[in-house]
Amino acid sequence: MTSSQNKLYYTKPAQRWAEALPLGNGRMGAMVYGGVQREQIQLNEDTLWAGYPRAEHNPDAATHLGEARRLLAEERYIEAQELIEGKMLGTSGSGVQPYQPLGNLYLDFEGEFDDQGYRRELDLNTAIATTHIGEGATSQKRSVFISAVDQVMVVHLESVDPKGLHLTVTMDSELRHTLQDTEDGGMVMVGRCPQQVQNHNNELESILVYDEEESGKAMRFAAAIQVLHEGGEVDSEATGPIKVKGARTLTLLYTSATSFDGFDQVPGTSGRDPIAICSKVLEAAKCKSYDTLLESHLSDYQALFQRVELQLCEMQLDTKLNLIPTDERIQGVMSGVEDPGLIALVYQYGRYLLISSSRPGTQAANLQGIWNDMIQPPWNCDYHFNINLQMNYWLAETSNLSECHEPLFSLIEEQSVTGEETARIQYDCGGWTAHTMSDIWRTNNVGSRGEAEWAYWPMAGAWLCQHLWEHYLFTQDRDFLEQRAWPILKGAAQFVLDWLIDDEQGHLTTSPSVSPENNFLSPNEQVAVSVSQGSSMDISLCRELLTTIVEAGAILNLDEDFVQRCEAARSRLRPLEIGANGQVVEWNHDFAENDPLHRHVSHLYGMYPGHEFTMERTPEFSQAVRRSLELRGNEGTGWSMGWKVALWARLHDGDQASQVLHNFLNLVEEGGFDYHKGGIYPNLFCAHPPFQIDGNFGATAGITELLLQSHQQDIHLLPALPSSWSEGNVKGLRARGGYTVDISWMAGDLTEAKVLADRDGTCTVRYRDKILTVECISGVPVIIDYDHGRLVVRSAL
Repeated sequence: MTSSQNKLYYTKPAQRWAEALPLGNGRMGAMVYGGVQREQIQLNEDTLWAGYPRAEHNPDAATHLGEARRLLAEERYIEAQELIEGKMLGTSGSGVQPYQPLGNLYLDFEGEFDDQGYRRELDLNTAIATTHIGEGATSQKRSVFISAVDQVMVVHLESVDPKGLHLTVTMDSELRHTLQDTEDGGMVMVGRCPQQVQNHNNELESILVYDEEESGKAMRFAAAIQVLHEGGEVDSEATGPIKVKGARTLTLLYTSATSFDGFDQVPGTSGRDPIAICSKVLEAAKCKSYDTLLESHLSDYQALFQRVELQLCEMQLDTKLNLIPTDERIQGVMSGVEDPGLIALVYQYGRYLLISSSRPGTQAANLQGIWNDMIQPPWNCDYHFNINLQMNYWLAETSNLSECHEPLFSLIEEQSVTGEETARIQYDCGGWTAHTMSDIWRTNNVGSRGEAEWAYWPMAGAWLCQHLWEHYLFTQDRDFLEQRAWPILKGAAQFVLDWLIDDEQGHLTTSPSVSPENNFLSPNEQVAVSVSQGSSMDISLCRELLTTIVEAGAILNLDEDFVQRCEAARSRLRPLEIGANGQVVEWNHDFAENDPLHRHVSHLYGMYPGHEFTMERTPEFSQAVRRSLELRGNEGTGWSMGWKVALWARLHDGDQASQVLHNFLNLVEEGGFDYHKGGIYPNLFCAHPPFQIDGNFGATAGITELLLQSHQQDIHLLPALPSSWSEGNVKGLRARGGYTVDISWMAGDLTEAKVLADRDGTCTVRYRDKILTVECISGVPVIIDYDHGRLVVRSAL
């Protein structure tokens, strides 16, 4: 790798949030603006959410279920939807609570600065944001990173000016807060969160309020800083800023904490003292030198990030393009410049963002990872289970970040607890389920207001379970499968068994059912509705979960009777259909779509992330998937394009996937909504628009699928290589079964592959129409050449 690869860089400070550079250690997040006179660093903490645990189940919902099913059987879709939206949603007006921004750290510098030589960058190899200010005698270098080892953000300032550094340090927050100094010259900000409630003046709107009667239940937080310096002096005031005068170098340590003590605990009475937690962290960190803090950070972070390397064009061209500012590179692609290196940067950026927002022991990455600057962010910056959260983690196993998958498993475990109550109270079913949205309190309802297309969808539990099974397939960790995954899988399958009904044609189906967020035109009234029986996604999710139970049960030799029930139900599921336009039918009938270009492609789940459809086993349905994608188009919201890249990859069409990636690199102005055309912001954040991080993660997952696939239990090399990526190499990808794979290619042809197995055994390697069985010894790499149309094992080192 050259020094310029894997870097975002710019020649002017960020003017808006979506131009700032993100840092994170899984728990704390920061957005660095790179200002000259004023440096702003916007701050987040992953447990800082509004509200507190509260039950929102609707005990009347189950009493209306039979009527809703009868109306759907009679194809009275409008009446069924009105019943669901009026009687079968949650009971509270508060619903899902929003993720909150903690505040801002400001560094205000004295003096005049040379405007020459300005550069700010984010080095993905080191997870350090650096700003270079000026040239010559007044130049400064400002470096920022967030350590997962020491749980502090480190801001390090250096200047060659003999007068030293002169600056003022302070913090603020949009949340209710107070500032105070500490005995050792530091500063601490303390505050609390509001709760979201229904606006009684506008039934369609929610507002955030500080309820004084219930203020003792609210989340409390603290953010603390400590300034360490060489030379000069530091003054602090009781409730004012910290002033630094004449320091040669300065290291500022920052940390934060909340009173969160579990999804089912009221945070205001938890007993956790955020101030004491911050004090303990800073006390330990300030005993270490800057070099020691940096070394620990690099060792920890690079152990994850450097597992995978990707180069998509000739080195000389790659180096030349990497010398161009990132925002200008995006504009170049928009004007027709071929820049595969920018695709590689986007790929590694997705990995960087997952490492930075999801570590063992932290919360799962939400709609914006951990980065949010709004009190009332888009869609509450919550957890969306009908695509977005799952897409956040599609890259975890394939791009060699299995540890970063862990927070999602914890979320699923906790969601299954609240989901048991939901299944029992609202559906009169056993097991557990989840709906479209949730929050840190593992809320399972959206409140009494909502539209069925997004508010009524009890299939999220089945989808979430896929991640537990995929983790096992990649790691072969039997203990994980038996002790953590199996009870959750079984509970979700129990709900499915109880939820399925006979469609009176000999099949089992779901009812009521939606295809997430999409609408069809009711056949008679030609009105947009969303509720029917047995959407294709519902059926695919049921089939996948029941198949997982059968396969996992055989591995573990557990619950034979339950496994047999699942196998019997699976055999009776309604078959999917191909429509009049050659597409996969999305609902239980070939309805006309209200929005033919809709961003969701839920009916194609069986192709990706599932594997019900494959090019080899189901060619007819694979062609129907292709036709469905053609009808939807290669544009869409940012995250939608991430999904489409992976779907085209599974169809072995790299050039179509490349076109979607080109559309994804559409530079979007900050603000606004567009449900048909997204892209990226100058800092490479995915633009829905507005910002949603799932598109970043989805793009990385999709690019991996172009280079390596293993969903058919073999190692398929370069299954969908775009023609524009004629030369390149990738190292460190993961395949199901426990394999690490390196691949090199030239002029569009495989030149070499290396397979490293976690355990002894055999694997099947595939390239184009060639198949090779390989004997593997744990820890011993096997080198494979493609020689005159043959796959050949060259050596086992």
